[in-house]
Amino acid sequence: MLYRHQHGAISLFWVATGSVALAALAMAALFSMRYERNLFAEGAAKLGKTVTASGAGKVIDSAKQAVGEASGKGDGQMRKCVINGKTVISNTDCTPDNRTSKVIQIHDTKGIEAPKKPPLEQAPAGSNPMLDKMIEKQLR
Repeated sequence: MLYRHQHGAISLFWVATGSVALAALAMAALFSMRYERNLFAEGAAKLGKTVTASGAGKVIDSAKQAVGEASGKGDGQMRKCVINGKTVISNTDCTPDNRTSKVIQIHDTKGIEAPKKPPLEQAPAGSNPMLDKMIEKQLR
């Protein structure tokens, strides 16, 4: 019996492994787009050891910074700026020295209101003869 072996060709196992890896990368890209994060940049930062503080440390630092700015450092104007690739509207996070910061005017509105219902028409003082006949039939 003569057996033929593939030499130098990619086996089915490696094709399946490559397909799984490609699908995982595509899913990570879709999830990062959905949640407005860049998972690839975050992963590269973790691999490169450029992350200096833990997630909890970052939250505490940003909370301290926000409290400090709100206590008198901010000028109270609402600004629109880009922070970490996201558009932010804030009076504390968007500082005047940020080059993407723009002062915006806030106008109070009622928003979109539902259309008002027309006033109900009052029935005439007399009764409806058809309605009276229907009531009499039901009572019999």
